Amino acid sequence: MDRQHRLRRQRDIDRVYREGRVFTHPLLTLRVRPNECGYPRLAVVAGKRLGKAVVRNRVRRRLREALRQLPLQPGHDLLVVARPPAAKAPFAELVTALRVLLARARLLGGSPLDRPMAAFPP
Repeated sequence: MDRQHRLRRQRDIDRVYREGRVFTHPLLTLRVRPNECGYPRLAVVAGKRLGKAVVRNRVRRRLREALRQLPLQPGHDLLVVARPPAAKAPFAELVTALRVLLARARLLGGSPLDRPMAAFPP
């Protein structure tokens, strides 16, 4: 992930946490706030409830890779928080959870056929 696409300052992360809209899934929580940049900025958080450092780092790496593969709408700050079940979830489930959350937040770019069926309301 490019340096410009990361939320690096703690005050930016705090702003997304305080002011952002929240979308939840059993594996992840997504907080979204519009930014003035014109490109998406991301931060991935894995707290100590997930497990030891090896587990937390693996979950962060997997989520960053999943986010890199997904087409995102520009102009938003995203804060992805891993929940404890994410530590044991396979990569495909993490990708699906991210797709569902991003579709719910209307931040998933690309064609509607690329989205999982769970992203479309009945």
